This record gives sequence, structure tokens and C-alpha cells, in this order.
Amino acid sequence: MVLNKTITAIIIDDDEEAIALLEIYLKAFQEIEIVDKTTSPKQGVKQIIRKMPDIVFLDIDMPDINGLEVAEVIKDNQLSTEIVFTTAHSKYAFKSLNLEPLDYLVKPFGPEELISVVNRYKTRIKRKELERSMDIFIQNNRPVKKVKLTTKSGVVFINPQEIMLLQAKVNYSIAHLSNGSIELITQPMQKIIDLMDFSSLVKANRSSYINIQYLRKVDRRNKICLLTHKDIVIEEPINRSSISFFEKLNCFPIT
Repeated sequence: MVLNKTITAIIIDDDEEAIALLEIYLKAFQEIEIVDKTTSPKQGVKQIIRKMPDIVFLDIDMPDINGLEVAEVIKDNQLSTEIVFTTAHSKYAFKSLNLEPLDYLVKPFGPEELISVVNRYKTRIKRKELERSMDIFIQNNRPVKKVKLTTKSGVVFINPQEIMLLQAKVNYSIAHLSNGSIELITQPMQKIIDLMDFSSLVKANRSSYINIQYLRKVDRRNKICLLTHKDIVIEEPINRSSISFFEKLNCFPIT
């Protein structure tokens, strides 16, 4: 289950003593791994985007960029990182609500509050996993209409469930189907996705979507995912945010 997985965390605070104290507290939790810590909000943003932590412990009142602005970057980039504000001022609590933080801790706080944070994180992830699983179940058990798509020679009608991989090219898109055929579609990839409204198609990278019904393995080191169906085997590059998404689902082997 997801709940047994390591919870990765980054600490961003302009007070080195506050970082050191929080680090001591967090090391008491076997499931938490601190993957980075910094007093620089700008550096922190770079590390969040690069390392995609599960949680960021984020001070608010900092120079140059405050914690609310860092949180906005996380939301604007649609990152899955959960935000825990850690601040000496309760006055920011109302402003933070729109950013939907996992928690808001007012300094000084202790291990008891962090136990609550970890439990809340596990509960939220479990709920997201359940919602996603239910969504996939509903999609897989409801009638799916074929979608009319244009090709160079005319039109083709495709059932979204039959698409294993959808790739964007300069002036067209390529659909790899479960019967082994390949269709060249003269429509942008995003328009095709919008027409299909099929949640099992998820983004693998900037220029492709994969059907998770056919996803068998995610290779984190080489950033590749493996799709299979009968004798068909397809490898597709996968970006960090998608790897993080699949880790949260905990439905596929990730090596």
C-alpha cells in the first residue's frame, strides 16, 4: 500500500536553527526521508521541481520570495507536493487557505503536531488513491463511444480504450492501438484528448499520453514506462511528475 512507502520531504526556512530543529523531529519518523533543506526560497523552488518531494515544510515570512509565493509555484506547476506551512505568525493562516495546504503549524511546535501532519498526509493520499481507483473502475465499466478523428485519407473511428499510446508530432498525432496498428491523426494531441474525455489516458511526458490499462512497469532510473498487450511491447519516455503520480497510485511496479 502507499501508506508503507517512504515519504520524501524538503524543508525551506530562512532560519537555520528552525531547520535543524525540524530535522531532528522528522528523523524520529522512520517513514520520512529528508531529501533536501535550504534557507533560500529560490533554491527551494528549484529543488521542489527537480526532486518532486511528497511534502514541503515551508516557512512563510522569508526574504525575496515568501512561502505563499513558493506555494503558488507548486500549484501553478500542478505538482503533487503537499504543503505544510511552518511559521511564527498565525496572521497568514487565512491567506494560505486558497493554496489548500496539508497543514499550518505555528512555531514553536513539537513532535505531536508532526504526528498529526503525517497521519493527515497518509489519509489524504489514501483518499486520492481510492478516488483514482474508483474513477478507473467506472471508466473501464461504462460503455465508451468511438471517437471520430481525421486522417490524411479521411476519417477513422477509434475506441479510446484501444489506444495504448498517443504521441504528438509537429503537424499530426500518432495513435498506437492495442491491435498493433498505428493511425496518423491530422489533429493536435490535446484536441484528441479533449474529444475522448477518457481518464485512463494520462500524460507520460510533454508530447505523449499513455493508457494506464496497458501500463506494466515504470523504470524510474531510465525514466521509461513499459506498455504491453498480448505480443505488443511499447517503451515510452516518462517525466518526473508522471513518475511521482504513478508512485502515488501504487498500482504499478516502479523500479
